[in-house]
Amino acid sequence: MAGWADGAFQGLAILAAAAQGAAGWGAYGLNAAAGAGAGVFLVRWAEAYAARLAAGAPATARTLWAAAVDAPSRPWRPARDGSMAVLLGLVAGLLAAAGAPGLAPLAIVLAALAWIDTRSGLLPDALTLPLMAAGWLLGARNPMSAVIASVLAWAGLAGMAWLYRHLRGRDGFGGGDVKCLAALSGWLGLEAAAGILWLACVLGLFGGLGRRGGWRRPYPFGPCIALAAAAWVLAPLAMRACGTVMIPNHHAEMPCFPSA
Repeated sequence: MAGWADGAFQGLAILAAAAQGAAGWGAYGLNAAAGAGAGVFLVRWAEAYAARLAAGAPATARTLWAAAVDAPSRPWRPARDGSMAVLLGLVAGLLAAAGAPGLAPLAIVLAALAWIDTRSGLLPDALTLPLMAAGWLLGARNPMSAVIASVLAWAGLAGMAWLYRHLRGRDGFGGGDVKCLAALSGWLGLEAAAGILWLACVLGLFGGLGRRGGWRRPYPFGPCIALAAAAWVLAPLAMRACGTVMIPNHHAEMPCFPSA
């Protein structure tokens, strides 16, 4: 009887593990689908916003949200829409697999900011400021610490931008970039934002060297910030998701790949 009972308990444990795995794959799939859909929408949104600015519309929140209404009517371009859908789908799915689905809104808004900056040269306040407020509520720190981190980052970076403009006579760091990094400070902390800024500067330097006119020619910094933030957040999550899997009802970890 004891053998049968042990077998029954083991069978139930296997079924529970299978159900847990199915739920995990379901969350992964839902996040991936949501990210893919967001990717298709946001590139069309950025195109519509850039078109409105080119037509003479002011760079205001009303123009940005009016462009969002126009976005679904933009023509489908497989290379543009499909690549962004795949990219954001993978990112959102990875966040779900790593147990950090709450970071999916951050990834989507950063992707939107990067694409809008690429097309229009702007990081709209209508996105950076709500992203900052969301970080105070949903980020890795408690709300008070997140607010303090954002304020310190904003003040420090704005001071650096003012000093550069005073010494060199031209802008080296846009106000939208300052607000975007202040938002990241609220989401991830000051240390992470400083690391992301350093990595973004490295990406910008190498990217600028490959452009006509070199790194001295102004270029949108938003994509560099978004790529640096993605690398900073996703690299450890990918290692955690692919390096270990948790065994249900146990406190041990099993390597995903057999050791030599």
